[in-house]
Amino acid sequence: MKWLKKHIKNVFRFSESLRELFKFFFFHSKKIDKSEIIFVLPYYQTGGAERVHLNIVQCVQDKQLCILFTHNSATENFKPEFYKYAEVLEVNKILAKNNDFVNTLLKKVLIKKINKNQELESIFGSNTNFFYEILPSISNPSKKLDLIHAISNENDTIVEHYIESASIINTRIVINKKAYNDVLNKYKINDVPQEYYSNLKIIENAIPINFKDELEISQNLNIGFVGRWSKEKRPEIFLEIAKNIKNQAPNVKFSMAGIGMKSNIDRINEAGVLYQGELIGQKSLDSFYKSLTFILVTSYREGFPMVIIEAMAHGVIPICTNVGGISEHISSYGNGVLIESHKSQEVVVKDFVKTIQSLLNDEQLRQKISQNAFHYARGHFNIEKFSLEYRKCLLNKLDVTTC
Repeated sequence: MKWLKKHIKNVFRFSESLRELFKFFFFHSKKIDKSEIIFVLPYYQTGGAERVHLNIVQCVQDKQLCILFTHNSATENFKPEFYKYAEVLEVNKILAKNNDFVNTLLKKVLIKKINKNQELESIFGSNTNFFYEILPSISNPSKKLDLIHAISNENDTIVEHYIESASIINTRIVINKKAYNDVLNKYKINDVPQEYYSNLKIIENAIPINFKDELEISQNLNIGFVGRWSKEKRPEIFLEIAKNIKNQAPNVKFSMAGIGMKSNIDRINEAGVLYQGELIGQKSLDSFYKSLTFILVTSYREGFPMVIIEAMAHGVIPICTNVGGISEHISSYGNGVLIESHKSQEVVVKDFVKTIQSLLNDEQLRQKISQNAFHYARGHFNIEKFSLEYRKCLLNKLDVTTC
């Protein structure tokens, strides 16, 4: 009986995936035909990487764009904006069925469509294996680009794709010097020819900043965490910090915002932390940051979190583990504070607590760091420079007036 149920389920999944493939082939795949730029991206859910991808899409919104999403998204926060600027193909609806036969057919259809497109200027991928699986078969003379947010030693498959595609990619973009050196190191270890080293390019992340805004320092003491509940983000450390601080300073408020946290709501409540949910829309995001004194980044692995950029733009003091490319922008007690992350979680918690306590007791220092963070964001995270650099990479002919 179990065998029969499993067989019926597999037949149903196969028929579903086949149906989605037919819909794609007859109704949706034509979106590729006149596209000038094709993006292959994993998600449109709330996330720092997704915010960066959306910023890239926006900087070429005057072109004919098509986006392929390859993974099921946990939320739909950015979905309307992606749909606003581009034709969208959610191939995740086919790929999620995990049928090799159907997925192979999908790839063949996509590759054929892309290769026949005479309008195509570039194809861009980031954070999805699917992009690298179809890349070797793309003979279209358009530019091939990718974006690497950070090298993860926990994902050997994607690193293998980076190595194998080094000779195909025309421009490989990284977000900071740390990622640049990590990619270069992988190239050297895997004997990638030096002629491909020059294809690496750093474009640092940025956000739109209203330069007319003045610094508003919140009178309340509020400490925040923004992100998803995931292993590398270590939100449990934030909860431990909250417990320790609130035992000594009950007036200090702690808030969390992000996705994947509802299943841990009991732990959040027990720590005396207010869960703000997923922040949807720029107004909600701005309001949240304006209420904060500190933003904590407790990760053991990062590229350079967008939450740091967003928080600093509002004068929020970032207190972060010293991972990824964070130290390229944050100097301890200059425009934030760095916490060493290689220690045990217990020691990391103690270091955060000690740092926060010292800053809570020194209002003058808090204001100084807040001002430094505010002005640093305006001087270093310029969306206009970001947009111009990506347009240079994505377009055959640069029209500066549209940047």
